[in-house]
Amino acid sequence: MKTRIRNTITLSVSLALMLTPWATLPTDAGTTTTSTQPRPQIVIAIGNSQSMDGDLSGAIMTGSGQLSSGLTSLYNSSSPVNYTVPSGFTPPLTPTSTASAPYTVNQNGTLYDNGASRLNVAKAGIASVLSQYLPSMDFALEDYSTGDSSLYTTWVYYMSPQSGGFQFSNTQTSGNRYVVNPCYQYSSASSSVKSYCTSIANAGLYTSGKLANNQYMQIGSSSDDSSINDVLYSNGNSGLFDTYNGPNPATPYPPNFSLANYESGSIFVSYNSSAPNNGAFGTSPTNAGYVPYSPQVMYAQRGFGYYVQSLSATTGNQAVSMTNLGSNPSSSALTTAMSSFSKKLAPETSNTSSSEIKALAYQSPLAGLVNGAGSTLKNLTASCAGQYVILVTDGLPTLDLQSNAWPPLGSAAGQGYGVNAAFYGIAGNSAYGINNDTGNTGGPVGALDAPNTNDQALIDTIASIQALASKGIKTYVVGLGAGVDSTANPAAYAALNAMAIAGGTGQEYPANNVPAFNAALSSIAGQIFSSIAVSAPVAPTSITGGSLIYTATSNNVPGAIAGHIQAYGTVALPSSSASAPVGTASGAAVWDAGAPSLMPAATRQTALFSTTATSSGAGPGSGTIDTLQNIGNNSSSPNYSPGAFYSPGTFALSANTCVPNISTILAYTFDPSFNTAGDSTPNISGLGFPSGVAGCSYLAGRQLNWMLGGLSPNDHVQYLGPPGNANLLGIGGYVPFARNNSGREKLVLLTSNDGFLYAVDAATGKLVWGWMPRSFLANLQYYTSFQTGQYFDGAFTTTDAADTSTSPQASDWASYVVGAAGGGAYHYALKLSSNGSSTATSAPTPSAQTWGINVAGGSSPQEQAPIIVTVGGMQYAVFVVNTTTGSGSSAATKSTLYEVNVATGQPATGTALSSWLTALPSGTYVNSSLTYVPTTGTLWFGDNNGGVWSLNISGSAPSDAGNATQVATTSPAAAINYVGYTEISGLPYVWAATASEITTFALSGGSSNILWASSGTSGYQPNSSGTLTAVSSTTVMPLQSGGQISAAPVLVNGVLVVPVYVPPSGSTCGAGTGFYDLFDLLTGNLPKITITYKNNAVTNGVIALGAGIPLSPAVYVTPTGTVIYPGSSTPPNTTTPNSISPIQFGGNVMNKPIAWRQY
Repeated sequence: MKTRIRNTITLSVSLALMLTPWATLPTDAGTTTTSTQPRPQIVIAIGNSQSMDGDLSGAIMTGSGQLSSGLTSLYNSSSPVNYTVPSGFTPPLTPTSTASAPYTVNQNGTLYDNGASRLNVAKAGIASVLSQYLPSMDFALEDYSTGDSSLYTTWVYYMSPQSGGFQFSNTQTSGNRYVVNPCYQYSSASSSVKSYCTSIANAGLYTSGKLANNQYMQIGSSSDDSSINDVLYSNGNSGLFDTYNGPNPATPYPPNFSLANYESGSIFVSYNSSAPNNGAFGTSPTNAGYVPYSPQVMYAQRGFGYYVQSLSATTGNQAVSMTNLGSNPSSSALTTAMSSFSKKLAPETSNTSSSEIKALAYQSPLAGLVNGAGSTLKNLTASCAGQYVILVTDGLPTLDLQSNAWPPLGSAAGQGYGVNAAFYGIAGNSAYGINNDTGNTGGPVGALDAPNTNDQALIDTIASIQALASKGIKTYVVGLGAGVDSTANPAAYAALNAMAIAGGTGQEYPANNVPAFNAALSSIAGQIFSSIAVSAPVAPTSITGGSLIYTATSNNVPGAIAGHIQAYGTVALPSSSASAPVGTASGAAVWDAGAPSLMPAATRQTALFSTTATSSGAGPGSGTIDTLQNIGNNSSSPNYSPGAFYSPGTFALSANTCVPNISTILAYTFDPSFNTAGDSTPNISGLGFPSGVAGCSYLAGRQLNWMLGGLSPNDHVQYLGPPGNANLLGIGGYVPFARNNSGREKLVLLTSNDGFLYAVDAATGKLVWGWMPRSFLANLQYYTSFQTGQYFDGAFTTTDAADTSTSPQASDWASYVVGAAGGGAYHYALKLSSNGSSTATSAPTPSAQTWGINVAGGSSPQEQAPIIVTVGGMQYAVFVVNTTTGSGSSAATKSTLYEVNVATGQPATGTALSSWLTALPSGTYVNSSLTYVPTTGTLWFGDNNGGVWSLNISGSAPSDAGNATQVATTSPAAAINYVGYTEISGLPYVWAATASEITTFALSGGSSNILWASSGTSGYQPNSSGTLTAVSSTTVMPLQSGGQISAAPVLVNGVLVVPVYVPPSGSTCGAGTGFYDLFDLLTGNLPKITITYKNNAVTNGVIALGAGIPLSPAVYVTPTGTVIYPGSSTPPNTTTPNSISPIQFGGNVMNKPIAWRQY
């Protein structure tokens, strides 16, 4: 707000959307981060209005806890020193703080914002994204164009109840609002507070006793409220004062003032008196449109903030120009580029000359910000990878292109002045200014119906976004905070969705917390490519003529987002050398598992499961299994049948217009198209679904009438046949267990962005079951952002495990799914049911979760599935979780080893499941996937500094973690992404892959020596002094020139298959090209065995896969030998002959356990 009385006093009020930072896109074991050309050009446009100084719930706390000595008593009320650090946020100045941290840090007289303000949250998230993606994408940073900024002191203000003045009490009556009384015990308060409170008492508003002796002050509302999100900006007022004898006029709304008055800035509400006597006092609205008009308003000093005298309505400010780093940028180039962003993304300070982005705009000219982003892109040579704008806003547009101010749609001010909007096909909601547009088919559902809208600021913003779309520039919209989601302001939510529709991205990304913002940016990055393959083709371990093989792809185009798990028939046994080899796909897909006919809503209702609450004394995260229907169905449902596992609190529902109850959550979980026009689900009433809320659709960009959500590159798919692990044959009870389950239904398991681990019948594609971890359920209500959370990112494996080492019987064994989710923050073991007879054909279904371990902020190297080891006849899941404390130069990453019994959730000895890998030096952490050698009981991994390590596994992490030994080091030293181990003729070998080099080591005792190395420049061997030296390509083959190792190498019969991606040159467009480079493991030269692909002998050691990033293949056996299926991020073109064809390897099968598994 702004006043025209006394000095230049301004009050900033803005409706809070809310910002939360981008998270890095998790790196998959099959898709490590690579630098690609062409590079997308992305402008991150951030609306830095004054409200961005607010925290995630609306309170503007910048500068809090740093007052003059006379005001320090206000630390107990209006200006607290510390705050509780929200989950996922690292205070920028005190990164080691965990539970609480200071709002403000004073460094040599300069105050730094250390709080969880929206601006700090946004800056941290954007910095994280830049750090992850600058190697592969170009970025620019845009904010509002402002001028003549000044530093002000800020005041929180409290409005009295409309019935009269403030009331004071030592108890709080239910239904009333209270804050801490800033004058409590003022006779002993700091000097200035004592003086101000004495003046308030002397003014006759309250008796001194009432003012001093009551701890609480009853209010009507506060500027800290999320719907107000404001403070007073001033440099000439008392630190605490009360205004009264007003307001004049009684309200700021018609008939006293009109919308035209608002547009021209003519709104002014005043009070005749103040105590202490500051004279008459009045304010005008800023971008939230709010002006206090209660009988009394009390102002209490808080911190600092900024205000500007000029603000452009038509353009933005280029804070950082677009990078142009080219293919494979050097580390120094990346550091230089990042430094430009880091200066702008530093915390806000009280130094008016510092260059960081400050929250200082008194209105939100989003149309101008979008125009500025467009100007940045217009002046560039467009990348054929596309140009994009990511609009990050904590408020609706409040300034149109003609510099007229508009109150935010759906706010109290918007309602007061009659601001309204209509959205095609959306039902009206007069309480929020939404005009009824149901049945209007003049545009896409949810798009702005401009002729029936009077909010010119919104109309101009949509038009600016549409202008970019007409030039092929997509605009993604991230809404920050509760103020723009459907729970707080349905109109704001609809408006941001309309912006996304105009920008060609379909749906806004609501972000009410740090993880949500990270997930939003991660999802946006993934959508740059419209369709991807998630894995190389998957097949039964043993392939025979006519076997099915399976592909996993995802369409990521907004409005058509869908996962596809397809099965293809294969050719019969070859009749001649000219015949296609066994395992070659033949014909179109036999089925696609996401089809409604294979995964109908009725089946989903009975076959989707989760875990019940953990019993007292049970293993961490363990529980029995029940259907979502039973866990969450409320008593209003016709199918309500309360049982032991009825637990609606698990869903933690915060009801709102579109999600009024848990039944609605279940309805759109079972039927993603629920309540959307065109939903083809039959007999919806018979399913017991509730009546849909008019205007609410829950697809959030997904394909209509498709049941399987999109897949991320970090999801996983695997075939599950009968038990058959040769390494377990000697353990009691295993053979009869395997025999009893030899006829069980064969399954394809997969994870999806819709939050489920699914099992579909391997022959028919029909849904058998789906399981969602209990911790995911509370997020289902956030249907607009749930898929972008990518909760199941991480791989899984299947294993058989016994729950006892004492004379185990068949009944002590079971099959388990053991995996990682949340990028490696969550690990789990899901027990599957067993059959009691070899003639039984029942499918293995979830029967219990034996453990679940969550590490806040954790990640697993390469998002790998846990390694399964057998110790003392029992099976243990071994994995590493990395956690980082601090940020920037003070960031420190620590690796923790976990060893967890698959069946019991316990360690082999003691009680600790994990231990820090203390043998790793400071600054060193596990960076690679893990490899385990059963014959030696040794785990191998690589670190971020080129070190290769080994340690013995005993089932007890504390016993093992300190014994890690560094055995080898790459040359040059670089972060290792993958390691592998093998023995040939009884001698051990290890290989290590960095982003650009593969190295093979021979082991002897506790030492190693490099046999050879290969990069895109040359092949290498050590000279007589042990130094790697370039050698002829006929001695050691080089990797593809300019290539990057994109996925885990695989050893096949003595041949190391290395996936290599070569980006296109900077002057060309395309997806780049994938290759498998084939090396003889011992020499680095051409393979010594016969390799055939599509009936052609591979003689040059290279298989070209075509466009896309190559993925890691799996190894299978056929009647004619060992094969792998090639795969890349580009989905296979199944319309071409032999589009999915195996690569055949001669020589001896080196993985005997695989050969034994006959599915």
